[in-house]
Amino acid sequence: MILARLHRYCVALGKPTAVIGILGLMLIAVITILAVVARAVFNHPLVWSHDAASLIIIIVVASCFPTGVLQRKHIAIEFLGAALGQRANRWLTAFGAAVTTLALAGLAWQLTGFAIQETQGHGSTIVMRIPTGPVWWLAAIVVWAAVPMQILVTLQAITGTLSRQTDGDHV
Repeated sequence: MILARLHRYCVALGKPTAVIGILGLMLIAVITILAVVARAVFNHPLVWSHDAASLIIIIVVASCFPTGVLQRKHIAIEFLGAALGQRANRWLTAFGAAVTTLALAGLAWQLTGFAIQETQGHGSTIVMRIPTGPVWWLAAIVVWAAVPMQILVTLQAITGTLSRQTDGDHV
């Protein structure tokens, strides 16, 4: 079925972003450890550490969206659908997925606007003056990549082919 094939393709595209997110978190941990050691042992703070971590966390958060969307790791209130029966549950799930699609597209739109603003205004970090526009553009692109993935989830919900998580979805 075409939706299953698209789902596998989206999972393959989402895995690299999850890896980027994990590596980003590890990099923030290393930067934090280095900053603590530099301050405690050498009495010399790493002034760039806050700037670097603040930029990396933007990418880390954005990188969670593709895999999170596909694995349906968002907040969902499912007790009502379960109480109303299988048919109502399917429609409520589809409605929730559609609303999530709109919210995600809105977030991507806002990130794009912010990336434009940061680029045009020559935004930068406070201490090291690292340009922030490219980082916000990358975040916007990653979140925009999650929008068609969420559309796929919505289509799967509408057709009744949506599962909570399949074995091939693990990152």
